[in-house]
Amino acid sequence: MTMTPTQIFLVFLPYGAVFFAIGVAITSRRKAFANLKIAGLFWLLAIFAFIHALHEWLEMYRHLRLTDFDTFLIYIRHVSLLLALISFLMLFLFSITLNASLIEKTRPWLWTFFVMILIIFSAHLGMLHPWQDVTLLRSIEYDMRLLIALPATLLTAAGFFIYARQLAGKGMRGSYNFVGAGSAFVAYGIFTGAIPSGTVLILPIEVWRATSAFIILHFLMYALDTFMDQREEIITEHLQLAANSEKLSAIGRLAAGIAHEINNPLANASLQLEMLRQHNEVKELPVKVATRLDTIEKSIDKSSHIARELLIFAGGKTPDAKHTQVSLGSLITSAWDMAAYRSSNHQFINHITTLPPIEGSHIKLEELFLNLFLNAIDAMPEGGTLEINGWGDADEVIIRVTDTGTGISPEDLPQVMEPFFTTKEVGQGTGLGLSICYGIMNQHGGSIEIAPRYEVNGAQVTLKFPLQGVKKPEKEAN
Repeated sequence: MTMTPTQIFLVFLPYGAVFFAIGVAITSRRKAFANLKIAGLFWLLAIFAFIHALHEWLEMYRHLRLTDFDTFLIYIRHVSLLLALISFLMLFLFSITLNASLIEKTRPWLWTFFVMILIIFSAHLGMLHPWQDVTLLRSIEYDMRLLIALPATLLTAAGFFIYARQLAGKGMRGSYNFVGAGSAFVAYGIFTGAIPSGTVLILPIEVWRATSAFIILHFLMYALDTFMDQREEIITEHLQLAANSEKLSAIGRLAAGIAHEINNPLANASLQLEMLRQHNEVKELPVKVATRLDTIEKSIDKSSHIARELLIFAGGKTPDAKHTQVSLGSLITSAWDMAAYRSSNHQFINHITTLPPIEGSHIKLEELFLNLFLNAIDAMPEGGTLEINGWGDADEVIIRVTDTGTGISPEDLPQVMEPFFTTKEVGQGTGLGLSICYGIMNQHGGSIEIAPRYEVNGAQVTLKFPLQGVKKPEKEAN
């Protein structure tokens, strides 16, 4: 089936226009996508779209045979093939960077595959040179589509499918748009890479390619809206943090004032109780009365501990504020020894052998791990396993603490670092433990990340300490 000039015009003109529209849609929003990891890669897809649009329009000119000079048409054929090759290479690069960003461990394998394809195709071109014969050019075009276009489109589709699955796993909207775009890329890859140009499947293959391109454009436009939604969510989150900063600062000042006011009467009560115990009459009190005195002393100690937590949360000074070389291995063992009094049926597994020392405050870091261990114990009321791993990287030390407790629900995860937030019963906790941990990590130029364990019950806390001195702390969100 040979297409008439009108049919050629009606197929190739919108065919190229679709890809041109894809390029415009991406570039017009690229500035908005600059800070989004996946969306920031789409500039490669835009380059593919623009170049491929020029290729299809050149093909339209060639098929219309607007000139009688065969030499000129062969020249147009060379330029068109070159544009097609460059465009598919851009799509190949996009697919590799997309998949490597989604699954980091695939990066070396993808680049190896890309280099092998280039070597095979280049060697094939070298054997066919010179490329003046029209039949030979048709063979080169098919080989290019089969070796480069087909894997590029299929890898792009795979990247869209993987990203759609990740979006669905996080409960985010728009995953079906990436599934649709990926499915359209599969169809386009088959029609473009596996089936030679000029083939007729009820309709000319160019019609099926153009139809697939239209479907890609449709779903891609909605997929780009998903990126815009993500950007708006990030902006809203930052604005919310900024709005809360002043309120939390005021809470911190109030907490410090309350803690100072409480500390004085508590210290006086503790001193009076200690002096009272020195009297012989008190020593000879009945057991029931002595037990009540012990209860009073424990209540005073608990109140003092809460006041101390408030002071630390509010930025109050603690001893040993000067940073020195700290061995995290021995410090972690020491912190567990202090937390073990709360342990009943808990197993502590420490996989840390040797770690490079870091600069920090021994007491603050001990407080950090003590809070983490006590939180883990509280999350395992019936007992469980607390496991700790650690390793050194090029410029940081990473510590990972995992437990087999009740874990963290997805709705609570964004709030766990907020002061006074707790899932414990009233009177069982102040909700300051993780806020204090965040503050200590910030003072040491590090970071703390908390996540649920999806494969088993429990939570996972990852701490990252810089090795090259203390970085400038970030502005605290709380």
